[in-house]
Amino acid sequence: MRTKLFLAFFLVIVTALISDFIFERLIMNDFDEYLKGTKEDHLYWILASVEGSYQDGKWNMNLLSEALHWGMMLGFDIIVEDPNGKEITNSTTVMESLPDAMKHRMESLIHGRYPEGEYERYPLYFGGTETGTLMVRPLSKEGLTKLKENVFKRRGRSFLIISFLFAGLSAVAVAVFFSLYFSKPVRRLRLAAERIARGDFGTRVKPVSRDEIGELSESFNYMAEALQKEDLLRKRLTSNVAHELRTPLAIMRAQVEGMVDGVIENTSEGLENIRGEVERLTRLVEGIEDLAKAEASFFSEGEYNLVSLREFLRGIEFAMGPVFREKGLDFSLAERGDIKVRTDVEKLDMIMRNILSNSLKFTEKGGVKIDYGSENGHFLVEIRDTGRGIPEEELSKIFMRFYRGAGAPDKGIGIGLALVKELVDIMKGRVDVRSSVGKGTTFRISLPTRTEKSKVAG
Repeated sequence: MRTKLFLAFFLVIVTALISDFIFERLIMNDFDEYLKGTKEDHLYWILASVEGSYQDGKWNMNLLSEALHWGMMLGFDIIVEDPNGKEITNSTTVMESLPDAMKHRMESLIHGRYPEGEYERYPLYFGGTETGTLMVRPLSKEGLTKLKENVFKRRGRSFLIISFLFAGLSAVAVAVFFSLYFSKPVRRLRLAAERIARGDFGTRVKPVSRDEIGELSESFNYMAEALQKEDLLRKRLTSNVAHELRTPLAIMRAQVEGMVDGVIENTSEGLENIRGEVERLTRLVEGIEDLAKAEASFFSEGEYNLVSLREFLRGIEFAMGPVFREKGLDFSLAERGDIKVRTDVEKLDMIMRNILSNSLKFTEKGGVKIDYGSENGHFLVEIRDTGRGIPEEELSKIFMRFYRGAGAPDKGIGIGLALVKELVDIMKGRVDVRSSVGKGTTFRISLPTRTEKSKVAG
């Protein structure tokens, strides 16, 4: 990329060089055209002056001498002839006829200037009748005029060359700077991707701008974080599953060996124990499937929508209320005003159902009440139950995977609250728990109220 950027800038420099040469030639040509036009203007002015010196059918020699005098000052050697080709006067004759002071002044003015080239012939007219011929050729420009012209051309070329060198060197410096500047973050991304490929999922790239490169860096970090979490979850899940499988398999093996060796004489009781462990393994596998489905949502883009929090919680009440009432428990939603929130409805629904399922397992009388509100840019949801409560020493463990507290039902495998904690973390929120043994438990969920759609930064 760095080479391509430099070549692109170099192509611009070469284009500028070619444009500069073309521009220089155009300026010089325009200047030559200007001089040519000026010469033509002077020539026509002389022609008009000479024609004006013909009066009353004859030449006014004073006016004719004055016209040739100005012609010499304008850089022309002139001869005037009559219609028969006889010379009437010329520049040399006019010069010789001048007073000494004026002659001296004229000689100093045109000193070193000599006629050059062939004469050009221009017919002279008066009243539609040809009165003679004007013969003109330029005097050499070795004097001040030519010097000024050469100075202008030389300075013009020098200015163009200097400006090009300055612009060219500046362009080269800018090309080097920008090729390094633009390629540096891309090179960092490449090196980071190589570390990710080697298994270093903790690699991150610091965004240095808010343009497309910055967005690419943020996307890379999101990918790296997702890969790191997926790798961590895979290792943790493998460890937890191995731990959970070890106990029932050990029990089943002991039961089978006992029956084979005759140590367990009541085979019906042994087979019943084995069946119980098989059911436990089945529940564990089903729980792992549920866990895999939930974790799949961790790495998908969150769909954030603007919803009514009150209507959302009413939907939860409609879905979960009958299950609680079937067990003889109350289920109620606080009567409060509506709150509009932008959130990931699918993940919030999963959080609510897992907490309520946990409350249903540990509540024997009373019931559950859901309350909600907002605070400091977050919306809050509280689930209060009147269950058996959680001992203080277990509060720090309830969000651990496969953890089941004392007195937990045999049907649970201990992943519901772990998923709640991980989903809340994914949504950049927090979950707090207050509990008193014999009185009940309160889960308080605080999630940011987003103002626009965004991705879940896993």
